Amino acid sequence: MIKRLKKNVPGPFYTTGECLSCGAPEDMAPDLLAQLDDENYETYFVKQPTTPEEIERACRAIEVCCVDALRYSGNDPSIIERLGNNPNCCDCLLPRKRNWFLSLFRK
Repeated sequence: MIKRLKKNVPGPFYTTGECLSCGAPEDMAPDLLAQLDDENYETYFVKQPTTPEEIERACRAIEVCCVDALRYSGNDPSIIERLGNNPNCCDCLLPRKRNWFLSLFRK
């Protein structure tokens, strides 16, 4: 089980506390993530996204994190698909669809 940083607000978007504090995720979602400064060196969600625009910003923040320290633990298929159904950023994954082309060769 992946550990959540306790500073995250409750909800499906969270950070693990392993971020390098480069500022890239905060640049993507400044309204959702704590800002880095002289007194804060940790990346964490201060607000969960509620609008489609905020969800997109949260997904972009996850994508730009170079150490996979931002994650989504919810089960909304559209968000999981938006994040590429990637186990590096999604705790819940969608079932993989069978490749119909390969099934032509199996008997």
